Amino acid sequence: CSKAGLNTLRFEIIGSPEFHHLHWEALKDPKLPQPFALQAPMARQNVTPQVMPAGARPSPTINLLIVTARPRGRWDVGYRTISQPLVEELRRADLRVKIDILRPGTYMALDQHLRETTNQHGAGYYHVLHFDVHGALLTYKQVQELLARKEPDTSPYLYHQQRYGREDIQPYDGYKAFLSLEHEREERADFVEAAELSNLLLAHQVPVVILNACQSGKQVGASETSLGNQLMRAGIQVVLAMGYSVTVSAAEVLMRTLYQQLFAGRDLSTAICQARVELQRHKGRRVPYNQLIDLEDWLLPVVYQNQPQRLAVRDFETPQERTTYHESLAARYREPATNYGFVGRDLDILQIEKHLLARRNIVLVRGMGGAGKTTLLHHLASWWQTTGLVEQVFYFGYNERAWTRQQIMTQIAKRLLSEWAYLRDFQPLSPDAQQDMLTQKLRASRHLLILDNMESITGARLAIQHTLSKKEQAALHRFVTDLAAGRTLVVLGSRGGEDWLAKGTFEDNVYDLPGLDPEAASMLAEHILKRHNALKYREDTDLRKLLKLLDGFPLALEVVLSNLERQTPKEVLDALQAGDVSLDPKASSQEKTESILRCIEYSYSNLSPEAQQLLACLAPFTSVIWIALLEKYTDGLKQQLVLATLPFERWPQVVQEAKNWGLLSPDPDIPTYLHIQPTLPYFLYNRLNLPEQAEIRHAIEVAFREHYDGLGSEISNLFKSKDSQDRLAGRALAGLEYENLVTALKLALTAQVSIAHPYFAISEYLDTTQDHQRGLELAQNVANRLQAYPTEKLSGPLGVEYISVIDNIGLRQLYLNEFEAAESSYLKALSMLHEISVLDTETKRQRSGSIYHQLGAVAQEQRHRSQAEAYYQQALQIFIDFDDRYKQASTYHQLGRVAQEQRHWTQAEDYFQHALQIYIDFNDRYEQAGTYHHLGMVAQEQRHWTQAEDYFQHALQIFIDFDDRHSQASTYHHLGMVAQEQRHWPQAEDYFQQALQITIDFDDRYSQASTYQALGVVAREQQQWPQSRAYLLQALEIFTAYQDTYSSGNALYSLALLWQVRGDTTLPVAIAPIMKITADEAEALLRQQLGKQKD
Repeated sequence: CSKAGLNTLRFEIIGSPEFHHLHWEALKDPKLPQPFALQAPMARQNVTPQVMPAGARPSPTINLLIVTARPRGRWDVGYRTISQPLVEELRRADLRVKIDILRPGTYMALDQHLRETTNQHGAGYYHVLHFDVHGALLTYKQVQELLARKEPDTSPYLYHQQRYGREDIQPYDGYKAFLSLEHEREERADFVEAAELSNLLLAHQVPVVILNACQSGKQVGASETSLGNQLMRAGIQVVLAMGYSVTVSAAEVLMRTLYQQLFAGRDLSTAICQARVELQRHKGRRVPYNQLIDLEDWLLPVVYQNQPQRLAVRDFETPQERTTYHESLAARYREPATNYGFVGRDLDILQIEKHLLARRNIVLVRGMGGAGKTTLLHHLASWWQTTGLVEQVFYFGYNERAWTRQQIMTQIAKRLLSEWAYLRDFQPLSPDAQQDMLTQKLRASRHLLILDNMESITGARLAIQHTLSKKEQAALHRFVTDLAAGRTLVVLGSRGGEDWLAKGTFEDNVYDLPGLDPEAASMLAEHILKRHNALKYREDTDLRKLLKLLDGFPLALEVVLSNLERQTPKEVLDALQAGDVSLDPKASSQEKTESILRCIEYSYSNLSPEAQQLLACLAPFTSVIWIALLEKYTDGLKQQLVLATLPFERWPQVVQEAKNWGLLSPDPDIPTYLHIQPTLPYFLYNRLNLPEQAEIRHAIEVAFREHYDGLGSEISNLFKSKDSQDRLAGRALAGLEYENLVTALKLALTAQVSIAHPYFAISEYLDTTQDHQRGLELAQNVANRLQAYPTEKLSGPLGVEYISVIDNIGLRQLYLNEFEAAESSYLKALSMLHEISVLDTETKRQRSGSIYHQLGAVAQEQRHRSQAEAYYQQALQIFIDFDDRYKQASTYHQLGRVAQEQRHWTQAEDYFQHALQIYIDFNDRYEQAGTYHHLGMVAQEQRHWTQAEDYFQHALQIFIDFDDRHSQASTYHHLGMVAQEQRHWPQAEDYFQQALQITIDFDDRYSQASTYQALGVVAREQQQWPQSRAYLLQALEIFTAYQDTYSSGNALYSLALLWQVRGDTTLPVAIAPIMKITADEAEALLRQQLGKQKD
């Protein structure tokens, strides 16, 4: 055998409990250098017949359940010491493995989880059950003493007498093995004995059990005390247990190697042999007081075996099974990459899980800027989905956009529901009914909803201003309230207390996020030191003091430790202490923020005075910095005398310093854009606000304002370009630079200088996002500020800009269907234009053409067609007189619309063709699209279906080329109408659904109404009565809310036809609250509508 190699040997130990008491794993031939257990598999073998042996069930995946119990909570060993490396190993394994982690780690949760899993998948679903828990051999007297203890004085645990699903522990002689799980009450332990565990596991046919629990394989005396042996005899095929107490660091090495081998296809006893070798080669074990000692603990693992088990998967039985598996992996949430990777937070994860599972299913994770909230929430999403706590993850960050309730619900529904259910069951409903349907499904299943950076909703200090109106806040509050007490977990992330949302949602279930724990802080510090070539300080006493002072806050660590590239820990520590930096866990969020600012102050002070002033030049930037334009910004700074001598050649080093501090980070998609941590501009402005810095601040703000005046002009030109790529670039730039443009606009208003370029860049961006309410608020604020300018300024070019802003207010009011207000604004602009002295009479007349055009649009929307036509003709004549062919096109187009509405098809087509030819002559494809669209409508009204569809497809392609999704919606809608008229119902429904989805994405409720009505008609024609009813009621509700009586009448007529066909007596009852009338009055309205001719 020795010639063939000891690895060909296999040791099987069979005998009585006393025989197993011997340390067979230490067996060694004196002539050989190593014990046999380090060279050959060794297992304690069972020869007793099994009553109900557990067998591995063929599966396309290896299914592993981990039970982690930490009864002591924050005072226990690391929560993910075993599970996290195991999940990481899984990602590298060439084996399909699915890992679930039981939460909470209680016997009740284990019993319920196994029963639910067996009901869903059948017995034998789990191939391996891994216990990462505490264990002990105890006498009955010791058990009673522990159960009687009320305070954790000498024992680290409090135990609980009540035991879910089990009798009280009965008296026994000698020793018994117990596992210590968590109790349903927080920070209490629950004893589980061998027979209870074996009965539970055998009922669910678990073949392999790994007991990472102290003394779970310990044999004392003649009676059976080894928990592992008892599980084997009961029918578990293979059990790994621990002969004695095992250190956490040993368990890490053991389990990492064990699973590497198992995932490579070795059986358990062979895998353990390799794991023993790793323990023997790496003997250093971490013990209390952060000491390392060498231990020969490779003999602690004990393998008990009935039959060898090898983890292997069967082939997929069908292509659908293969597709489902890979699609589920592809759909997993992936956390964004960070500078130093995700570090620590095991205790925080444990506590957040307890807050969610033991208290309320909604928790607010609150922490100051720089605490790492967003990084943690992204990690939780990935971790919880990977380990089976949640099925799907829905993340909405208010740093990205101002998410409304409808947008959130739509995104969730599209993923949670099948396409059929989404279109047929969800879409037809009103927002409140959609909420009821969606929250019912979310309450019934375990998903994860994350609403992050919620301080933006109310516009808190240092927040990105993605605010929601009070109405939208109330709607979001109702939605989250409806998720309370359900199975879906809701995690809210914010710097503040979000009191407006608390009632009925998270209430007092708040987790205040601290800094990293000392071990994790040390790991992050190690990464930072390595990047800055300062690893020589890792054992420095002052570094430890420094880490304690910074209390594990990631941003503070990044800001401060980067200085060790040039300074010693003592120098940094002394300076911070002199600056009164303290990140005391008991301090308020405001106090911690001030300490973070002092950390930045210290790093800032280490720059030369010139470099400090250079960095201060970044103060006005609020969201991003476009490094590609830094040289151009520098040219503007150089024009300011007080800044002209700054060392601008050092920009790369200064920017790198800010990146080192974690205050600037590259955009993942556009690396030339650097995102700014909000603390940086806040800090820099605090310094610039000092009296002695007034001149420098003014110079910086002038350079910034002028820089964005130029960039705003370039963005506006891109928006006006006839090239689709230019327009797309303009929208992308405006989106990224939005906050900076707003800052430049505010500075221009304060300086009482031209605001045109930044203002119209912002306004045109809001046009593309269809955010007309925000555009109106912006325009009104600017107008109020301009109105306060001195009269002499408003009599010059600034007065012309003021008129343009009033004109823009009218446009926004027109878009928002505020027709009387729009007309008033346009008349005011016209009056101001006539009165302004800086323009000559001819120029005034030329400019008035556009205002008359818009007054025509207002009249047209109110169906005052004669007045509209008069205004348009007046505008057209002005444009003709000044030979402005390009502007003539839009007025010809609108005259075509007026003729179209009066059903004068030939005249309408003639006007549209005039407009189209001008746009073609000017090579303006984008404007051609709108005219093609209306030519399609004229053809549609004349039932020229082929011609109509051709025009609409022309328009649609142009809108797609220019990525104008909002305009696509109207064209999809009309393509749906063409298909509907030809009774092509599936095609019509598909077009309408595409239109509806776009208007939902843009939160354009008014435009949704006509599409809901069209979908209702299509559903009625296909005798889909419930869908038709729901769609039409949606349309009526929206039209009524917008006080559109004409369209409300059309929706009522469609409902009347449905009522006539179905005789639905509940329909008037449903209509009554929408129109604020009685059910009898609603019935009378329906009867009245039946006299109309068509819908």
